[in-house]
Amino acid sequence: MKKILLLAFLCVATISCNKDDDSNNNNCANPTDIAIDQLNTTSVRVSWNDGGETAFEIEYGVSGFTLGNGTVIPTSQTNFLINGLTPGTNYEVYVRSNCGSDGFSDHIKIEFVTLTGNPACNTPTDLSLGLITSNSIEFSWLENNETAWEIEFGVAPFTPNGTNVIATSQNVFTLTGLAASTTYEIYVRANCGSDGVSDFSEALVVTTNP
Repeated sequence: MKKILLLAFLCVATISCNKDDDSNNNNCANPTDIAIDQLNTTSVRVSWNDGGETAFEIEYGVSGFTLGNGTVIPTSQTNFLINGLTPGTNYEVYVRSNCGSDGFSDHIKIEFVTLTGNPACNTPTDLSLGLITSNSIEFSWLENNETAWEIEFGVAPFTPNGTNVIATSQNVFTLTGLAASTTYEIYVRANCGSDGVSDFSEALVVTTNP
């Protein structure tokens, strides 16, 4: 997590003046305070303040890409997890408000470098669900030659923060005492002792039964 925090400090938020923006659109407020909440080898969670608007457009790509040629994602949320990135790569993420008939706001932008991972400690992969009830979730993952793991989870949207860590030596685990009809995000990473810890897995997002 220290590495994530250090890289997050390198992120730079700017206002884009690209010609595709509706510059100075007084009818559509800009989002503000874009930030990196979670950084991994192949994913990043980006958040922002809504500026009073309710719909947004994300566009991202490898640093230097031209707006209009990136991957575009509409969302009504003020945070978003982008998956499928390449380790050790510079990316740019742009966010703007979508105000319907009032057009778009200016973009805000953040840059980051995905992590390169810990080659001495393998990240768990392929998290999959087992039995789900109204108050419990069973799940498992591939060990990838490791023998100890740490689980972190919380109500979505959730970012691992080190405050509620569950240690286990099994690659099948059941979370209990959960709330019914609630969506959770679950993360797992390997604990390799003197070799440190791996990156967190991709989030397993699941909703408990009513």
